[in-house]
Amino acid sequence: MMLFIKYIASILLLVVALAGSAQDSLKVVQPKDSTQLTIQDSVAQITQDTIPPILNDSINSTPSDSLTAKDSLTYFAIYLSIDYGKLFTALAQFENKYEFNIGIQFSKHLRATADIGYGNLAPPNAINNGSYNAVGNYYRLGFDYMFTIAPKTSLSFGGMYAISTFKDQGTVEIISELWPTLSQRFERTNLTANWAEFVITSEAPVLNRDAGFLSHIYWGIKFRLRFIIEKPMPENFDVYAIPGYGRTFNDMVPVGNLFVSYKF
Repeated sequence: MMLFIKYIASILLLVVALAGSAQDSLKVVQPKDSTQLTIQDSVAQITQDTIPPILNDSINSTPSDSLTAKDSLTYFAIYLSIDYGKLFTALAQFENKYEFNIGIQFSKHLRATADIGYGNLAPPNAINNGSYNAVGNYYRLGFDYMFTIAPKTSLSFGGMYAISTFKDQGTVEIISELWPTLSQRFERTNLTANWAEFVITSEAPVLNRDAGFLSHIYWGIKFRLRFIIEKPMPENFDVYAIPGYGRTFNDMVPVGNLFVSYKF
């Protein structure tokens, strides 16, 4: 009996020893680096692994990269204008003029402009005891620097170079009480003149609309200061008027224009 008890006790001690050895062998040693990962490192690792590269690059891009393209699209515009003030001059007896303008705004402040016009000028008293008429086309090219002075209202300063191609004609009468009246007629073709202009423009929408056709219609006024560069110098009679420039009594001429435009 005592021998049997010793045998059972020996078996129990052997089982306990084997169980302890097995528990030690089942222990997993965690890597030292994984226990030292911070929460921030884990989040950064997850973000890098889960977000596609293209989306990840867009998140890391600077705001200025997207704003540059956005600003270019925001400020780009095309203006088509007509000088309605010149339409009223058709009611006058001394001139008949038409003028159209196109402007392309390609940044917040810069706009390229071009004018094309027609003039039929007959200034009164250009020739004493006679008549004078100049007819032709003119063209202008230039740039404006624009400022926003109120919502949808702008003020701009610019310069333009202009050229006119035209012809003129006139008659002169010499009246005498002693001799018969003498009349002389002259006509010149293929005349050209060019000048520079300093331009101030103010424009605003006709109606305060945020959408619709009427929200694209603007009107305004231009103040021009013209400086003659070159004009024809015929031998017999002077050139008294130049289409697009006006009267040639002075080499510097101030002019005002009224216009309406459609903004695309």
